[in-house]
Amino acid sequence: MLGCGKDDGPKNPVSADLILPSNGENCNSGTSISSTQATVEFTWSNAPNTDSYFLEVTNSQTNKKIKLASIPMSSASLTLEKGYAYEWIVTSISNDFPTDRPQSDTWRFYLQGDGETNSAPFTADLISPVSGETIKITDGIYNFMWSGQDPDGDPMLYTLYVDSIDGLQAPSERQTDISSSNLNVELNSINSVYYWSVLSRDTNGNISHSQVKSFRVSE
Repeated sequence: MLGCGKDDGPKNPVSADLILPSNGENCNSGTSISSTQATVEFTWSNAPNTDSYFLEVTNSQTNKKIKLASIPMSSASLTLEKGYAYEWIVTSISNDFPTDRPQSDTWRFYLQGDGETNSAPFTADLISPVSGETIKITDGIYNFMWSGQDPDGDPMLYTLYVDSIDGLQAPSERQTDISSSNLNVELNSINSVYYWSVLSRDTNGNISHSQVKSFRVSE
């Protein structure tokens, strides 16, 4: 006697696991096509219940994004500018669940330039305050927090920019070349918008500057 199997129907897509370029890699796997560009192969796992993938690669310094949609397999190649750090992320797409689009983790790598022996740091991740956040301060002081990483593992120093103009005005000496990744800063204006960013410098003098984020200070 034959049993009747139950078909549960289509299932929701699952996020992919990134494989290459490795997270934090000082990438030497690109295929050079000119003095300024190289082709980089991106690979990730086959995600269950997924019909295609969407790859997004962002230049961490310029914030320029390269997007590739409707990828039928778990790999793709892109031509990128040398001498920059990049972030990449993969989205799983299902024809049965078009609005359910799980994303992979975000990984970073550095694509070396010709003749480059030591790479610039990755741009700092601004942790607190987050972009657009309204914060309350105690005794006029706020603790800014960020994280940094260098592809070569070099020690780093940071310069914290905080102002009400553009997040790029010259900081005080106490906010310059600090080794920690957090700092208490006095904020004088209440109900005002501030801007902040972080410059990272390794021991070889290579630098990178984060994006500028804004926040508001309330009473």
